[in-house]
Amino acid sequence: MLSLSVVLLSLATLSQRATASTSNITIDQELTVSTTSGVYTGFVDNAVPGVKQWLGIRYGKAPIGSKRFMPPEAADNSSIHQYAREYKPICFQQSGSHTGLFWELVPEFQNQDPQGEDCLFLNIWAPKKPVAKKVPVLIWACGGGLQEGGGHAPYQVPDRWVQRMETHIVVTFNYRLNVFGFPGARGARENAGFHDARLVVEWARDNIEAFGGDTEQMVLWGQSAGAGLVGSYLYANGEDPIISGAIAMSGSANSPSQDDSSSFSELAEAAGCGGLSADEELSCMQNIPALRLQDLVQSSTLPGSNVSTPKFGAVVDNITVFSNNTERLERNLTAKIPLLTGYTINENAAFGGYVSKNQTTPPPGFDSGPSGPSLGCVVKAEIENRLQYSLPTYRYLFAGNFSNITPRYWLGAMHSSDLPVVFGTHDQFRGNSTEVEWQTSFAMEEGWVSFAANSLGNSTHVGKVAWPKYSSNGNKMVVFGGNGTAAQLVTGSYADRYVNCTGSPF
Repeated sequence: MLSLSVVLLSLATLSQRATASTSNITIDQELTVSTTSGVYTGFVDNAVPGVKQWLGIRYGKAPIGSKRFMPPEAADNSSIHQYAREYKPICFQQSGSHTGLFWELVPEFQNQDPQGEDCLFLNIWAPKKPVAKKVPVLIWACGGGLQEGGGHAPYQVPDRWVQRMETHIVVTFNYRLNVFGFPGARGARENAGFHDARLVVEWARDNIEAFGGDTEQMVLWGQSAGAGLVGSYLYANGEDPIISGAIAMSGSANSPSQDDSSSFSELAEAAGCGGLSADEELSCMQNIPALRLQDLVQSSTLPGSNVSTPKFGAVVDNITVFSNNTERLERNLTAKIPLLTGYTINENAAFGGYVSKNQTTPPPGFDSGPSGPSLGCVVKAEIENRLQYSLPTYRYLFAGNFSNITPRYWLGAMHSSDLPVVFGTHDQFRGNSTEVEWQTSFAMEEGWVSFAANSLGNSTHVGKVAWPKYSSNGNKMVVFGGNGTAAQLVTGSYADRYVNCTGSPF
């Protein structure tokens, strides 16, 4: 068993997080920070008095007009003062009808803020009394299939985590999605949304020390599609990754990518921009109202085309996503930094175990076990690739079945169920948590910060967790929340039994 030395905080002292409001804000000059994109005054929410917050800091110019679909441009270096008290709009979503598990049963996983095209903003949470002059920084990239998501979802707010430990900073950000971030157009092949993430890391490199962060201890961290973003970042930024480590939860860069521009041209046809050259098509689409494009993308069929709605995702541009990642490894072109990665014990349940919020039994034919290739398969494949090329890798499995996160027993440790545990928000929406759930949450929080503090696994900054470098032999991976235990060491084969990769395209 892994000794985590987790000190349980009295539940009575864990305040429920309250949404920041003007009447609940304390402002002082210590909260005013000069950055390359402006001078921002943050706030302290009285519900979490040990945390300084800055919400809605611009990191990129508005990607509108001729900047739509293109790699982002850094925000202008500005001395203009602004108050950073409120979340800014998230990028345009392709959320469909807002039905299904994550909208109807557990909507706390979803971003439900106003949407807009001018959306390149980030948010920062920092301890008011940090344990050191400079602390590690965790830069969070949300999931959502590259179709939806953003820098703010109820389950993904780290304020209480930062307050409890006082050891780290968390940055969250919006990045462009669906056609706006991943157009796959003849005239705009690059994955703009992945470029957005790189720009956030560059912004942190240039500014985070002013917030108390350590630029030598920055980790890019994502889940699901956000994990794919993290994985792609490692393959694309071998020469100057900036970050010191990466965390990928339930996803990897080995996810399939589109290779053609037909979806964009079909959308252009529906928008009245069809039959044009690549440059003309792009220019025409850059002048279509953004809401019109969003409506077209979300329609069940494209008007005038009888073509099913295209799903815009990452394409092979050989800049942010490559056709052959193995070749990148062979040519020594990837980032040589440590990766912490893993998945949940029951990933697939989130995609096959839900019919309606009124159901009380599993759907007919539902298999709560490894019913087929899952997100765990791409993670497993990525781990094997990294081991082959001697890249430092750390591995975990999440096995907690907590009813206030997944309120149907058969869903268990489904896809995304580990997020409220590591963010420390698990008790906020459907009743209090069990002691094991609290301990598991504290163990994951300690582990993530320890990894950020020293990705090689012998952290002296936090002193709670020394991650064992993963190998296929011996007890070299951590299971969180399994068998009523916060954390324990097991062999890799223990986790592999929970994914059936037979027939997997990965």
